[in-house]
Amino acid sequence: MKKILLFITIVLSSIMFLPHMLAASMNVSASPTTATVSDRVTISVSLNGIEGKFRISSSDTSVLDGGMQTDWIESGFVSANFTAKKAGSATITVTPISATTMEPGNEQDYTTSKSITVRVVEPSRGNNSNNNGSSSSKKNKQSYDYGDDTIDINKEYSSDNYLSSLKVEGYELDFDKEKTEYTLDVDEDVTSVNITATPSDDNANIIGTGSIKLTDGVNNIKITVIAENGNERVYSITINVKDIDPIKVKIGKKNYNVVKKVEQLTAPDNFSPIEAGIDNKKVPALYNEITGYILVGLKDEKGNIKLYIYDPKSKSYSIYHEITFNSIKLYYTKPSSVPKGLKKVNIDINGDKVTSYKANKKSDFYLVYGMNVNTGSLGWYRYDSKDKTLQRYETQDLENLSILNNKYLVTIAILSTSILMLMLFLLILFNRIKNMK
Repeated sequence: MKKILLFITIVLSSIMFLPHMLAASMNVSASPTTATVSDRVTISVSLNGIEGKFRISSSDTSVLDGGMQTDWIESGFVSANFTAKKAGSATITVTPISATTMEPGNEQDYTTSKSITVRVVEPSRGNNSNNNGSSSSKKNKQSYDYGDDTIDINKEYSSDNYLSSLKVEGYELDFDKEKTEYTLDVDEDVTSVNITATPSDDNANIIGTGSIKLTDGVNNIKITVIAENGNERVYSITINVKDIDPIKVKIGKKNYNVVKKVEQLTAPDNFSPIEAGIDNKKVPALYNEITGYILVGLKDEKGNIKLYIYDPKSKSYSIYHEITFNSIKLYYTKPSSVPKGLKKVNIDINGDKVTSYKANKKSDFYLVYGMNVNTGSLGWYRYDSKDKTLQRYETQDLENLSILNNKYLVTIAILSTSILMLMLFLLILFNRIKNMK
């Protein structure tokens, strides 16, 4: 009898704690991992203890083209097909868009991406060596005539992606085709430079030359050389526009410089140019009379400029995020409190990563909290991820939702207690029947 009771106890315990024993995981595989041009490559994603939406994308669509954004999936299997376009390698990454672990009572946002690299090779064409033993880059004799066009199916395209010259007009640049990184200092009043480059192979293309606008501080300029066969080489020029008296700002562990030229700031709607005082210096800023926000530009160490809300009283900075939908312009921020039953998730809205909340994991609707820049009012807004629309959400609806969630939790607690009591009663009854025998 004791063995039977022990067995029942072990089985019941296993059922109750099984979800906790299953760790959330995501596995990614490719078939094949080495493909030939024109082959189809299948990326398989296996989910265990995870649910949500995912993006499957290629790091280089010119090598491996394809990808998808999944519907809502739960602890299952999904696959995506890619087409091998040209020789090279590409990394396929599976990125959670809105995903959580499914462990009861301990659900968490799942944000870990997984990647796998696929290599693409050209079809075997046999030995096309010339008299010197080197690989031929000329057209072979086999070709097909299609009207006015002749297509050579055995042509070997040049892989030469070097530059033969790289110049910044008015400045000395010690160019070497093997050297891909250069630095240059210019005076504070220089607002643009003219960059010219010549490819080593006439059939190669160049991207990134011409007149380039400069901002204060560091400017990272990329010149990309694309060989005839599609291989790329990137030359970079870091141009530092001298700032005699920079205004430095540190946010967390990152260092920034305050932008001093108004033409480097792009004003959102309802913001007008003003001057703000920072460190006893006048700098260009943007002001919204409705919200009272003062925006200044901060430039990071890589040369990227973003708008930040500046608080003159606390002398603090916070990134300015704005979502625009038709007549609504919403600056999203964190709410002071969140109704019970809502779970925090991160979603992508118009290219921005936004913190939102939702009650039903499978729902296409998200709740976002923020200030309407046009009216200055704070409140909740409902975002429809399917139709890409945003509308105001009544607070009373949230309160009703909280009440319903509380009732739901109470009901679950009562049912769970009832089930446990019934199980205990059955065990006692089974024990008495056994003793009577």
